[in-house]
Amino acid sequence: MQTNNLIEEKVEKIISKVRNLRIQKEYSQEYVGDRLGIGQVAYHKLENGKTKLKIGVLIKLALILEKEISYFIE
Repeated sequence: MQTNNLIEEKVEKIISKVRNLRIQKEYSQEYVGDRLGIGQVAYHKLENGKTKLKIGVLIKLALILEKEISYFIE
């Protein structure tokens, strides 16, 4: 159980970095969702933890947000 909590905390930190960077770059959820090939509602669910973040999506987000993957997982 403790491992699951640790994983959930790490994922929340990654998503928080994604959200903060998106806002800093003044990208809308709709813009990022379009770049990912999903709608704004689907992106909103991803950013709010209602949809699991997959590694492939994180790689695409890193490209969209112009950061290395390591930025998100540090």
